[in-house]
Amino acid sequence: MNVNYLKCLNIAILIAFSSLGFHVDANTVSRYFKTSDKVSLHYTESKRRDITLIFVPGWLMPGDIFSRQIEALSDQFHVVVFDPRGQGLSGKGANNLSAGRRAQDIKELLRHAKVKKYVLIGWSLGVMESLDYINRFGSVGLKGLVLIDNSIGMGVPPMQRSSRGGSRPTKKADFSDYIEKFGREIFALEPAPVMLESVIKSALKLSPTQAWGLLNKPYPREYYAKGVMSVDVPVWYAITKRFGSQGEELLEKHPKALVTIFENSGHALFVDESQRFNQLLISFMDAIK
Repeated sequence: MNVNYLKCLNIAILIAFSSLGFHVDANTVSRYFKTSDKVSLHYTESKRRDITLIFVPGWLMPGDIFSRQIEALSDQFHVVVFDPRGQGLSGKGANNLSAGRRAQDIKELLRHAKVKKYVLIGWSLGVMESLDYINRFGSVGLKGLVLIDNSIGMGVPPMQRSSRGGSRPTKKADFSDYIEKFGREIFALEPAPVMLESVIKSALKLSPTQAWGLLNKPYPREYYAKGVMSVDVPVWYAITKRFGSQGEELLEKHPKALVTIFENSGHALFVDESQRFNQLLISFMDAIK
């Protein structure tokens, strides 16, 4: 593909993000790669630096939900924000959305982006998929692990959030209504309209059956605890109050663990308290350096 065309395409994407209210660093580019099963996956990447921050978003979410982290951190770190298959700007790969395939996608992303030293940052379902990646493929090059607001297989299992507590709608119209509610409930503060629009659009890419299937992970809770405890690197568990008992157990068991409770935030705590989250992440990175 023509180099000038790619440059123009990246500029167009940056202009589009800016017009929608997303703040994207001037050195940030939009990239795609083909997986080993021929699915086109998207990621956003800032200027290359010594250490990489890999962001893996949650269930059905687009990578651009981390736009405030890209803006704040890309001048210090090589930031890579992933759109998992079926989410954001990535292809669906609808014939293979299994846990193993999605962990493989993370491995192939790291290889394609030529990542050597990195901190893996998973949010929500991205916590489970990051830990699955570690259990399957190890932690060579991993310098830190950030787990945002999901269970890690320790302590007392949390109560379900309100929108998750009922049945899982499978009819398209009912599922759309569910997602409209879910998209608002993950924030404690009303998000910018463009962010909410992006969240809902991404969440409706898959069929209801495919979407619910992503939550059916084939492991017991202990599998995820094993992943956390297998790494000899600093671990930051950034959570809301519902995961407090898991944070307590993590502090007891992992010698390099740090736990922060965001008491006034919703599930997307890095959006609700973006400045605090970013400052704490920078401090976490300073300790790793």
